[in-house]
Amino acid sequence: MKRIIVPGPPGTGKTYHLINNYLKKEIEEYKTSPDKIAYLTFSNAATNEAKKRILSAFPTVKDFPYICTMHSLGTKQLNIDTNTQLLKDEKWNAFKNFSQICKDLSFSSEFDPYTETTTYKNDHMKIIEYARCKKLSIMDAAIELDKHYSVDTWLTEQIDADLKSYKKQTGMIEYSDMIKQFIEKDKCPPLSVVFLDEAQDLNPLQWEMFNYIESRCDRSYVAGDDDQTIYTFQGATPNIFINLKGEVDARIESRRCPRVIHRKALDILQHVENRMIKSWLPRDAEGQIFEDQTLDNINFSKGEWMIIARTNQMLNPIKAHLTSLNLRFDSRSNVVLSNELLEAYQVWHRLNQGATVGSEEARSVYKVLNWNMGHVEYGFSSGKSLDAVDLVDLDDLMLNHGLKVTGSWEQLNFKEDTKLYIKSLLNSGDDLFKPARIKVSTIHGVKGEECENVVLYTGMEKIIHDAALRNPDPEHRLFFVGVTRAKENLYIMQPDIDDYYNYIPGDPIL
Repeated sequence: MKRIIVPGPPGTGKTYHLINNYLKKEIEEYKTSPDKIAYLTFSNAATNEAKKRILSAFPTVKDFPYICTMHSLGTKQLNIDTNTQLLKDEKWNAFKNFSQICKDLSFSSEFDPYTETTTYKNDHMKIIEYARCKKLSIMDAAIELDKHYSVDTWLTEQIDADLKSYKKQTGMIEYSDMIKQFIEKDKCPPLSVVFLDEAQDLNPLQWEMFNYIESRCDRSYVAGDDDQTIYTFQGATPNIFINLKGEVDARIESRRCPRVIHRKALDILQHVENRMIKSWLPRDAEGQIFEDQTLDNINFSKGEWMIIARTNQMLNPIKAHLTSLNLRFDSRSNVVLSNELLEAYQVWHRLNQGATVGSEEARSVYKVLNWNMGHVEYGFSSGKSLDAVDLVDLDDLMLNHGLKVTGSWEQLNFKEDTKLYIKSLLNSGDDLFKPARIKVSTIHGVKGEECENVVLYTGMEKIIHDAALRNPDPEHRLFFVGVTRAKENLYIMQPDIDDYYNYIPGDPIL
């Protein structure tokens, strides 16, 4: 088996190189069938971007069936129904009833569709999942997570034992179980070639799955950057990528970072102890960095913006500020104008302009219609009557699907604060049919992305700061990723809340 490793700092075109060089060679020179090629990514966002690029590069190829995340490949090959078989959300209540020691514990969790991972708010489950991903004992996992001093490890071990028994009896699984089953049941599809992008984010358990897939292939291509290992809290470790053996094809010229931002990024890397030394050249432009910024002295009225912070909690005052300025922004947790509401607005407008829409699009409107308010006839508000149709227009909805209102978007059952927000956006000249100019996100949520203007909020909560004092490398890497999203202008914003600790990019945390 031949392995080619493509290391490279941010913006050096690793993904482009994988697709337009190596994948092209596989398709055109080696004549490898697309159904014999797996292109694996870390996140759904990366998968969607890879699909777009690959289909654009190879317009005559009808299908690449294995462009996906590792989780998606596993669930597909094992024929797992993630809605019924995956242990998440309310399904934890059944486990609590099963386990006597868990009756008084909360197992609330958040499933992240971006990475297809579950983040547990329960510290016991954090330790258990981390132990699985890194193939550690419960005690060793607690020590690595800095929780051995605050969490009863004996109780954690008992919960883990009960959980294993419960899953064995019910057939329920978690994603870590899926990886083990994928390997044990030999569910790898018949592949000749495997690509792996963003390899630095894999945890040891995911590496085991990749190595299993790779062992069944003739060639593999692995791209990544150890300096961008930011999922250490989920078990990712830079060491595996750093020590990977194979033919190296390094990328060194950044198409993104101008000279001043490149220098700031290098300043941060000086404080990362465990890393691969690599060459990195900036883009031929100077760029700008604006220090000590506040929300009030940054003009967001024009251009493309990315505003990023360490945690979602720190983004809340930023979202409130943008809303007060009647500025629209995109955020995975934007509760004022969600993507669902925006879709409903757009579809409703198109319907009233005489357009024909798909049934799923029409259903997005029905989610904000209410029979009590006279929007639809009783029994139609669920949109179930649309199941049997492909395309509908406004007349069809009124004749066959219970619709009783037409006209202004204000007919839709939006909350009053949402309606006021939309009115202010429209009055300010915003086009709600165009993507938002401003993106608000955690640093984790924008890895792999870039923007002309980046605002980096450098605060961190006390618990994160205290952990960084003991092990600063993960935080240095995280802010390195934040700095290197900027293509032109970087605005460094300092915290103004007493409970937050400030980190100045380029300075050591200690």
